[in-house]
Amino acid sequence: MTSSAPADILDVAALNDLKDMLGEALAEIADSFLGGLDGEVGAIQQALGADAVAIRAAAHSLKGSAGNMGVRVLAQLASAIEKAAMEGDVARCAALAQGLPEVATQARLALAAYIAQS
Repeated sequence: MTSSAPADILDVAALNDLKDMLGEALAEIADSFLGGLDGEVGAIQQALGADAVAIRAAAHSLKGSAGNMGVRVLAQLASAIEKAAMEGDVARCAALAQGLPEVATQARLALAAYIAQS
């Protein structure tokens, strides 16, 4: 996924709407999201050693927070992991989760750049 352009990573229209609604508070909310991102990714990775229910819950949490922040690519990956967990396909969850650290890094950089430009 290293070839993803920022437009593929972020839902800029959603972020612009958030910026219109929240103003300066968006930067604080983004900082909070970014501060918790490693923990959310880690929760999915830890859940891989548990069961599909734990994976689904962790992936659902990341899907929601990433989606709320307009981080499209991360929300989509978390959604795919959640779906595989709902189907009981832990091996597919593990395969999908291998890409999480890279996607989280891309998301972190893209969101930070968006906030810096705002």
